[in-house]
Amino acid sequence: MMQMISLAALTVLDAGPVGQIRAAAEVGFDAVGLRLNPLLTSDPIVIGNSAREAEIKGLLSASGIGVLEIGVFPLRPETNIESLKPVIAFSATIRAKYLVCPVEDSNPLRRVETFSRMCEVARAFELSALIEFNPYSACPDLHCGFDLVRSARQPNGAICVDAFHLSRSGGHPDHLRGIDPSLLPVVHFCDASHLPPTKRTKEELRAESRTARLLPGEGALWLPELLEVLPREIAISVEAPSAALASLPPSDRARLALEATRRVLSVK
Repeated sequence: MMQMISLAALTVLDAGPVGQIRAAAEVGFDAVGLRLNPLLTSDPIVIGNSAREAEIKGLLSASGIGVLEIGVFPLRPETNIESLKPVIAFSATIRAKYLVCPVEDSNPLRRVETFSRMCEVARAFELSALIEFNPYSACPDLHCGFDLVRSARQPNGAICVDAFHLSRSGGHPDHLRGIDPSLLPVVHFCDASHLPPTKRTKEELRAESRTARLLPGEGALWLPELLEVLPREIAISVEAPSAALASLPPSDRARLALEATRRVLSVK
């Protein structure tokens, strides 16, 4: 089975869902990730806007590319899963596979309950929910993410491993050995510079994650080792937002991301 390569929304976030689909299709990605549950005030509102929903459906149908993941669904103390049903339902209509869930609730019991409910609702629409750990969240590392998924005990609950977050949380590909492959369906793929010698704040880590990632193969991460320990059929979502490339058109950024990823895959 050939690995699916998808364009993550964050790589060309300014393009919006329509622009992300167009860029992914134009340069040859197999699939695309879309941010349909707004996180930032600049994120366009799609759900409930019939014209935008129809445009997205039409573009996906015309291009023939798939939809890998939908973001972002933070697990917060106030998260109301029932209110998310419209965006989850629309995600199902465009045949998405995964909902990505960062964790912003420091209460271990409550966040397990919230994630369990997210999985239950997602399962009704034939979707899976993925915990995305990151070092500036309430779930800072792989161990925390794995513990949350295991505690939820949901058949459609799993982990999204982000290469950047694994690195910046002190993790290493070796830490993925022994994890059930079914719990690792998606990797967010990028590169990054060497870790600086001094500890950074959460704000600095967040800024680097959103604006200063590197294209695969252009940094210091252990990407060949990561690919070696991940399941062979894992979907690769290229998430490499970079302020240095932000002036390029979305299609150019997407092309560079795909070409860089293919180079790394060709020598793994």
